Amino acid sequence: MCILTGCSRIGAPQGWSGGALTEDALYIGTMDGQVRAIDLRSGELLGAFDLQGEERFRAIYGTPFVSEETVYVGGYDTLVYALPLDLRGEKWEEPLGGAIVGGPVVFEERMLIGASDGNLYAFDANEGLELWRFQTGNKIWSTPAVSNNVVYFGSLDHNVYAVSLANGVKQWAFQTDGAVASSPVIANGRVFIGGLDGIFYAIDADTGNEVWRFEAANWFWARPIIKGDTIFAPSLDGNLYALDIYEGRMLWKVETGGPIVGSATFVGQEFIAIPSSDGKIRIVRMNGDELGVCNIGEDIRTSLVAKGDYIYFGVTDHSIRALHIKRNGNPDEEWVHFTDKDQSIQRGRAAAC
Repeated sequence: MCILTGCSRIGAPQGWSGGALTEDALYIGTMDGQVRAIDLRSGELLGAFDLQGEERFRAIYGTPFVSEETVYVGGYDTLVYALPLDLRGEKWEEPLGGAIVGGPVVFEERMLIGASDGNLYAFDANEGLELWRFQTGNKIWSTPAVSNNVVYFGSLDHNVYAVSLANGVKQWAFQTDGAVASSPVIANGRVFIGGLDGIFYAIDADTGNEVWRFEAANWFWARPIIKGDTIFAPSLDGNLYALDIYEGRMLWKVETGGPIVGSATFVGQEFIAIPSSDGKIRIVRMNGDELGVCNIGEDIRTSLVAKGDYIYFGVTDHSIRALHIKRNGNPDEEWVHFTDKDQSIQRGRAAAC
């Protein structure tokens, strides 16, 4: 699909990895086929690991997962990696049957990840031994979610699946009207997920029955986020929709100037930060009132991640950025880390905001 390849040839994936946080570091995939550890305060490079697959397919789309002393990463090069926190060498790697677009999840010493061969794989998180696999009818670009020992995920075969964490046995399949590339969130006994049919679904987690649906003007790609009784669903129509979690009724929406490919994030208890392909990060209140904007000026496709008053994300100019969100909602650029330059920190640059 054009959104995955950046409207370029299939053999040149770009990658737009989100970031995972520890106490001191951001772990994120770069557009140059690396996993990097970056100091949260200074933006300085702490460590890097180059993907090991075929060079032209070295890209990372899914967000890495950090569990205790290990970083798990799925590569478009078909390899899944378990890396030490310092990113020096590997604990293990395993080839899957197709390119990996979604991210890994670790739960109770099982690492779960989908691939473009249509399989959801479960590995022993410590040893890298395959425990089971579940076959769907098309590519899996969805990052799975786990609740009550059940794994939930979407497939491009138009289905949302629930399978047993223990052995991969299907619990149910819910058929949508289009491919499902988004990743689910689980809350209140329901699975919330959007599809490429332009519909956002609430599905009963136990039965697989539809509870409600909300229709938008374009695809749902990014993972939604939840706070209290509201679920926030980003769409490729450029809107972030705030929906009542019980009925799916729209409470409000924020319009941006481009598709929202990455997930929004909460900043503290008061704000939501929203990425957009129009090159802007918007900060809004929980009622949708816009407070501040940072105009990066470059396409933003990665999901945002927050720690305290700071948000972190990648940009298509080969940069990783940190913004400080002030109490009034205005963003200030804290640092910029370039992944394609000899000196990753460029001193004296004019800040975007």
